[in-house]
This record gives sequence, structure tokens and C-alpha cells, in this order.
Amino acid sequence: MESTEFNKQVCKDLGVKVEAAVKEALKDSGFDVALGSGSYSDAEFGMKLKFTFTDGETQAHIDYREFAKLPYTHFPPDMLDATFDYGQFGKITVIGWKPNRPKMDILFVNKRGVEKLAPSDQVIRCYENAFGKYIKPGMETESPVEMEVTYGKALK
Repeated sequence: MESTEFNKQVCKDLGVKVEAAVKEALKDSGFDVALGSGSYSDAEFGMKLKFTFTDGETQAHIDYREFAKLPYTHFPPDMLDATFDYGQFGKITVIGWKPNRPKMDILFVNKRGVEKLAPSDQVIRCYENAFGKYIKPGMETESPVEMEVTYGKALK
């Protein structure tokens, strides 16, 4: 017997069916679709669909690339689309940045192809462990200069 009210499982199953149907309808159109957030009550279910160009960038990808160019950021530009080990997730690929997420702001894909979010500081640390510390051009530090220090006598 069919369910007469919406619940988490019914909404999840319906979302998967809708996504598959829309992807089939958009095949060879140059567009891709992904499920967004949703909400439900006993009588109603609403969900968002996100459309992107098949060969285009996502907004998170563009946001990362643009933010990494800024002089005051610590985001390594080469970390975008890089694959490296990230703790319990294993190999991940960074695919973007979510500027409206204050803590979990780096978007990545895990080895199973599932998108996840993580804190930028932790992800950057793992990236630097794998590839070395990134130093922005113009921010290189000069090697220390040797100085002679004398005590008790003023130099002229």
C-alpha cells in the first residue's frame, strides 16, 4: 500500500526518481541536474533542483577560484581540483568553496563520488602535508641577514 503522508524515506525515494527522470529528459541537452535541499510536511513535499551546464563550472568552483586569487586569502589556488588524502575520508578531490558556510566551507568529493563539506583549515593542512606549503607570489620571505651584536659599547 502506498504511503499517505510524506516522511524522510518517501521524500528521499521520490527525489531519486525525480532526479533520474529529469536527467533522462535533459540527456544531450548540455545541462546537468542535481538535487538540492527540500522540506516536507504530512501533506506536502518541496525540493530544489540545481541545474548546471554539463561542461561548465559550478558556483562553488567559481567562488573558490576567485577567492584564492585575492591577496589576503590563504587558499592555495592549486588545491582546487587536487586529489589528496583527507583523514577518514581517504582520497578526496576539492571541487569548491561555500562562502556562506562559516565553518564547513570546503566542498569536496570523496572516493565514492559523494559531495561533502569540511573546514578549510583542516583541508588546507592535509593538502600542504601532501604537496608542501603554498606561498603566494610576493609573499616570499627573505632569508635572515646575519648581524654582529656587541654589548656595552656604542657603535659609531
